[in-house]
Amino acid sequence: MRWLWVLGAVGAVCLGLTGCVTAMLPVVKLDPAFAPAAPPALLGAFADDLAITTRAEWEARRAPLLRARFAAEVYGPYPTNVAPPRVLSRDPIAYERLADIATVEQWSVAVGNEDTPPHFNMVLVLPRGASTRTPLIIMQNFCGNRAALPDAPAEIAGPLTEVLWVCDANWAHPLIEMPFGRYINAPPYADILARGYGLAMFYAGDVVADTVSGAPDGMRKLYGADAPDAGAIAAWAWLYSQAYDVLAADPRIDAARIAIWGHSRNGKAALYAGALDHRFAAIIAHQSGRGGAALSSGTEGESIAKMIEAFPHWFAPAYANAPSSPAMDQHQLLALNAPTPVLLGNGARDAWADPHAAWAAAQAASPAYGLYDVEGFSQTEMRNANVNANLAYFMRPGLHGVYEEDWRVFLDFLDAHLGASRTQGAAR
Repeated sequence: MRWLWVLGAVGAVCLGLTGCVTAMLPVVKLDPAFAPAAPPALLGAFADDLAITTRAEWEARRAPLLRARFAAEVYGPYPTNVAPPRVLSRDPIAYERLADIATVEQWSVAVGNEDTPPHFNMVLVLPRGASTRTPLIIMQNFCGNRAALPDAPAEIAGPLTEVLWVCDANWAHPLIEMPFGRYINAPPYADILARGYGLAMFYAGDVVADTVSGAPDGMRKLYGADAPDAGAIAAWAWLYSQAYDVLAADPRIDAARIAIWGHSRNGKAALYAGALDHRFAAIIAHQSGRGGAALSSGTEGESIAKMIEAFPHWFAPAYANAPSSPAMDQHQLLALNAPTPVLLGNGARDAWADPHAAWAAAQAASPAYGLYDVEGFSQTEMRNANVNANLAYFMRPGLHGVYEEDWRVFLDFLDAHLGASRTQGAAR
């Protein structure tokens, strides 16, 4: 009877994560022929703008137009007229699991203009004994830092806003990992450190809660009483840049080699952050799905309507009215990241995220990389990433989650573009 209990518990956990993945998904065919029709040509005429032929035209005309359209019609704008982020505290943490190979700190970072501004807690993990500045991965997590640090010391702060019930249920964490992968909560610290990278992680919900009821209060604190029509993803994307600001000032960190990483909804935020802030050295958006890398015009998996119904606080209100074949689509978001290296991860049983539509978006975004004379999307098969290209894609077996294979590809991609040593961060 024990297997019945386990099955029921796994089912309960999956229900607690509704919107990330659905049960019994079909296998996504590893064949680009199943990708949706190509969207309108990236560099062709768009709205009132003529066709683009040069990098200068892209940067002066098309890119600003697209950023404005994404702000108005999909995500909303970034907060404006806010004070720079401030580090309120930096506290060393004694973390036994990594004591021999890393130093661990907890930072409290204030953002916004209020007398008691919103803040988020960030955990910084750096290789012990590094002789040069360390390249860094900034990542957002789903459940707060305590869930992302197994056997977290008492000093590690919990999330500052409401989280999914499974985040607070320690007994459920192993069950979450069964369908969603070993690294859905906590990344493989030892592997990351062995490749020469540091890691900074935080829960964006500390500032804007990932709930329908809690998000409006956080948005008002960031945007003011007359908040524009912005969704939580815009705020979460902005927090990647706020984290960059304070981390880049640390002399132990190589500011020129700071990458950002996000899975699922955090992958959507990472792509929007990369589109608006080109200081990041690389973007990894894993299974970002609709509203992320997947074309809105794709027909497999989650629809815009279903996503908005489940998570109305994520996007600008106008996105709910997006047509099924929009003139503006997610290939343009990927293109706005150019020339920054971007890696798109996918799962063969994650049809909900529409990997075929992400493939089509990557193909259609590639001309933007050509404007910068770097290799864009050149793959002909979906399984393995061309990690040397500045726009890459892979699809491994398995569900919507974070697996050991995923991190191998993530780190190979970062090695190709950030030039980290396998022992410590060597200068590129």
